Amino acid sequence: MVILIVLGIIYKNAPLPLFFPSEIRYSSVLGRIGIATFATAILYLNFSKTQRLYWVIGILTAYYAALFLIPVPGFGAGNLSFEGNLVGWIDRSIMPGILHQGTYDELALLTQLPALCLTVLGAWAGDILCEKNFSNNKKLSRLFAIGAILIAIGILWGLHFPIIKKLWTSSFILLTGGMSFLILTLFYWLIDARGYRKWAFFFKVIGMNSLVIYFAYSFIDFSYTAHKIFGGLLSPINEKWHEACISVGALGLVWLFLYILYRHRLFVKI
Repeated sequence: MVILIVLGIIYKNAPLPLFFPSEIRYSSVLGRIGIATFATAILYLNFSKTQRLYWVIGILTAYYAALFLIPVPGFGAGNLSFEGNLVGWIDRSIMPGILHQGTYDELALLTQLPALCLTVLGAWAGDILCEKNFSNNKKLSRLFAIGAILIAIGILWGLHFPIIKKLWTSSFILLTGGMSFLILTLFYWLIDARGYRKWAFFFKVIGMNSLVIYFAYSFIDFSYTAHKIFGGLLSPINEKWHEACISVGALGLVWLFLYILYRHRLFVKI
């Protein structure tokens, strides 16, 4: 968790203004993954599957209640506008450093709570996949049913508690969690149940070094290299397509870089 938080701060602030802490953005995607994984590990080690589900229900309900019942100075309770919501007010009051949107940061403090519920749901999916007494068909039916139920609840809840990504609303968590279950069902059916694996090799190379590609695009200008290598081949193509072609070339270079690491069994893990 600590390593991911530190890497997230470096990624979001490079070059990092070490001597000006008030100019640092401390929240990040990597930090959120680290915190959510740590919290999920604690829950997984100390609570049963059913109890962890109660935790998810409790957190999402408490988050919903907090945003609708706790008044924000100058705006009152239940205000979900960009300036008037409880999440932004807590960020402005407590969060050190700078906020991504100036007066708000979607990856800061309060939204950590609903976000970690996605990771707990992911651990639930992992339990199903690791169940030795389940056939592939039973695993698929469980994953699909849970996904469909979560999506339905998320959409219904969204009628009152809108599906807002930047607020990580409870309805958003259930909707995206359900979508993840359905996508996992599709991939498990294709790759594990049906055995269609060759098509996924392109994504496997990326997934085995996801942290590398996340940082590589930030610290290495692959577009510049792609332009140097492929720029001369673009003359016959309409100029409005040049930028898209360079982006595809940069993606190809990144994948080649990751493939070289894959072939040499070099994987960066935390």
